[in-house]
Amino acid sequence: SSDLSTIMPGSVDTEFGGAQPDLARETLRGSISWKVAPEDIAEIVLNVLRTPRRTMISSVEVRPSRPPVKA
Repeated sequence: SSDLSTIMPGSVDTEFGGAQPDLARETLRGSISWKVAPEDIAEIVLNVLRTPRRTMISSVEVRPSRPPVKA
């Protein structure tokens, strides 16, 4: 058998898709950008990998806690 965990990140502050990361996040360590920091996703991946084999995490959905308000 094989183990599979799916991690579904929402908006992550990266250059993926040609966007520039929020420089304020880099300066103030996440206190300004509304997007999820890449380090947060990395921590989630490590936690999934560290989970004992008797427990299977099938999916993790991650979203920003304070997305911008749409007008």
